[in-house]
Amino acid sequence: MGDKYQISVNGQKSYFASTKLFSWLPEINLFKNQENRAIYTINKQFAWFKTSYNLSRYDNNLFKFRTKSIWRLHYYCQVGQDLYDIYGHLGRKYSIYKNDIQIAWWDKEWISLLNGDNYSIIADNDCDVELLISFCLIIDNSTDHNNNTNTITFDLGNIGSPEKKFDNTWQPKAVEY
Repeated sequence: MGDKYQISVNGQKSYFASTKLFSWLPEINLFKNQENRAIYTINKQFAWFKTSYNLSRYDNNLFKFRTKSIWRLHYYCQVGQDLYDIYGHLGRKYSIYKNDIQIAWWDKEWISLLNGDNYSIIADNDCDVELLISFCLIIDNSTDHNNNTNTITFDLGNIGSPEKKFDNTWQPKAVEY
């Protein structure tokens, strides 16, 4: 097993992921805790200076995650009729928009001890959380370059000029069932 990930959604550790060891282009598998079947398999695609991944869902649907602007930290993924835009912000935060409406954001801990990278995702409770986690794993894999083998990992985050400013007022919506 290569890199390891523990992922919390709305404060609850619910998922884990790992990269396949000895693979020319990275392959990441996402699992629910206590389950053996991958929900998503994420495969990096060869692309010069751009982030390019294919996501295979357990039901054999395939989605393509691509870079819209490498300099402005803007990525996208078409999932059926829905367009997801992923925006990086200053620091370690990213926001996710579905059809131009914010549905989630995540933050990466700036220091990790012994157990790989740690993320917290805040999301609307009616969204595809596994897809959002996959986006998070893709960004991490494309920028981290195997730091999970270190005892202590520091991440100072993004610098530069992001395309969208982080919305500190955004709150996840709660849908009643």
